[in-house]
Amino acid sequence: MHYFNGVRQKSFDFICLQETHCTKLVENEWRKEWGGLSFWCNGTSVPKGVAILVKPNLDINVTEKYKDTEGRKLIVEFKLDSNEIVRIFNVYAPNNGVERKDFFNKLTINKEKNVVNYVLGDFNCCLNRKLDRKHMPKSEDVSNHELKNFIEKNELTDIWRLRYPNKKHYTFSRGKSYSRIDYIFTSENIDCRLNNAKIVYFPFSDHDGVTITMNINEPERGSFYWKMNNSVIKTDLFKNTFETFWKSWKHKINKFKGKKEFCDLTKTKIKDIIITISKKLMLNENEVKKWEHKLETLLENDGTQQNLNEVEKLNK
Repeated sequence: MHYFNGVRQKSFDFICLQETHCTKLVENEWRKEWGGLSFWCNGTSVPKGVAILVKPNLDINVTEKYKDTEGRKLIVEFKLDSNEIVRIFNVYAPNNGVERKDFFNKLTINKEKNVVNYVLGDFNCCLNRKLDRKHMPKSEDVSNHELKNFIEKNELTDIWRLRYPNKKHYTFSRGKSYSRIDYIFTSENIDCRLNNAKIVYFPFSDHDGVTITMNINEPERGSFYWKMNNSVIKTDLFKNTFETFWKSWKHKINKFKGKKEFCDLTKTKIKDIIITISKKLMLNENEVKKWEHKLETLLENDGTQQNLNEVEKLNK
């Protein structure tokens, strides 16, 4: 399989393939050719199939968590030194709209404490007809509603769109048809760990690849040095990360025993976001302390709706 040479040169830790057209016999040959750990889900018909390739000699204990019998879903996971579990879902959604709606409705993630989810693959569906298709159709794709429900219900983020809110870039082309139907969705609260997200040419395929580089470890706590850069809090990275977090988090207040518990955890989460992005963008420590003080002032009382609304205004 000659395109293994191409993906090896990219030096990714994990490579997820969809529509592999693989059989058990071919799988054994490809395992040997890859030379590293690999996981395969071939399904019952050749046009399907997904696989996850692990970089040879990567010093992480990766295990298979689940694979279906249709060649459409494969899950692996590994544990970090921090005891955080990283779970990778590789998905190949059906081409047929009716089947795809049913697939998204049944697609589930068991949200667990200390587990970070990456759900990625070929979803055969655009999220936004204005941005994700070259020629905007009159209506959204069949199964668009179901896919959006899946993302919202499982608190996921379209990580490429987070980085490029208004950009048009497509992952699939056939004739005059261009669309973005390949995604990497991540757990919402880890988007601040993103280093980059790209759509790149992929050989021997009518799909381009979607790549991300993440810092998989949790933000470090302690004393840091920040170089002065007062413009940081106006950057798209900071604003988009904060807005994504707050959009979903503010609605969870009723799930806590009391408003103080909600506010205490809110301060911790926002502080983690500030620390991570501050390190990445070298924000001055005094600026961070000013933000933390303002957050604490707003949240230290009883978590009134007025205070919660003020938090939402911080980066506007």
